[in-house]
Amino acid sequence: SSLPRAAPVGPRPPLPFSVSLQSLFRTMMRAPRNASRLQSIAFSSARSTSTLPVPTFAPVKFQKEDVEKVMQELPAFNFYEMREPVPNPYKDSTLDRSILLDAPAPVITAPKTEFSVLENGLKVVSIDKAGLTARLGLHVSAGSRFETSANFGVSDMVAMMAYTSTAHLSNLRTVKTLEQLGANSTASCKAGREEIVYSVDIAREFVPLVVPLMVGNVLFPR
Repeated sequence: SSLPRAAPVGPRPPLPFSVSLQSLFRTMMRAPRNASRLQSIAFSSARSTSTLPVPTFAPVKFQKEDVEKVMQELPAFNFYEMREPVPNPYKDSTLDRSILLDAPAPVITAPKTEFSVLENGLKVVSIDKAGLTARLGLHVSAGSRFETSANFGVSDMVAMMAYTSTAHLSNLRTVKTLEQLGANSTASCKAGREEIVYSVDIAREFVPLVVPLMVGNVLFPR
């Protein structure tokens, strides 16, 4: 006995959204062009509708400093001595006495943003929040987008060489200085697409010591 045969299957109906390969290829080739047009239109509309004020940078002239005097301001490497710069006003206070009864009234000042530009074209933006710590950031326009086929990866290499040694300080001197200032765990350098960022979180009174160290890592690395 022969097996029953299946009924013949007729031609399938065409898909409602059938697209030929040629038209699909044209659409794919036209997509980047349309995206760039939309991006330019969005940028032009954003410029025309922006109401933010344009910051003006006040010029700041350089002041020549004595290098020996600046080096004397670095802390001495005495790791076994705990110095107290300000006497503790609550040294003899016991636990049954509240230290908040005679607390001085705080002076509240709104943060103010200042824009400055140096003689060499370096732009400085500073915000005083009246805090005990300061966060410094040095942005260099030398990200990975500026690399070529001859120097791929140079921005990452520069980021890994940060805070090692300069023309003025050796690697050990740099590390010990950051340790004495309490910035050995907050000093970092990250290389991005647009720029390389050197950042340090430091106590407020140590800002004049950290700025030359950060500049030396950018201008005089070794």
